[in-house]
Amino acid sequence: MFDTTPNAVQFGTVPANPLDELRSFAVEYQDAMLDAASLLGGSAGIKLAQTALDGLAERGGPSRRTMQALDEFMDLLMLEHVHDPSRIEAELFAAIDPASACVEELCLLADQLNDRLEACREAGVGEGESDRRAAA
Repeated sequence: MFDTTPNAVQFGTVPANPLDELRSFAVEYQDAMLDAASLLGGSAGIKLAQTALDGLAERGGPSRRTMQALDEFMDLLMLEHVHDPSRIEAELFAAIDPASACVEELCLLADQLNDRLEACREAGVGEGESDRRAAA
């Protein structure tokens, strides 16, 4: 009749597992992730971040597509392609003032997201999800 399960985020408790922690982080920092994606990758970066965020919002474990989007988003945050002049990331990165406060925020976001993704990988999150969904 009534949902008596407490909302962990609402009460500030620690998420139960690495995937819950990643999802909680994504909800809390969604705007920051989208802003970073726009700043470093333009409209393609926003689409990539939105794909990752949407995938994390789905029930069950993240799909292979979601994990790939998260990996590509991490590449964007870690500036993996800024030295390739044929990519938009190079132009957008060159326009950022290194003294800007956003640089430190981008680094913090990248480090925190990377830590949560690594914890998920160590726990085996995202491995074989498409196989389980096909069997269902």
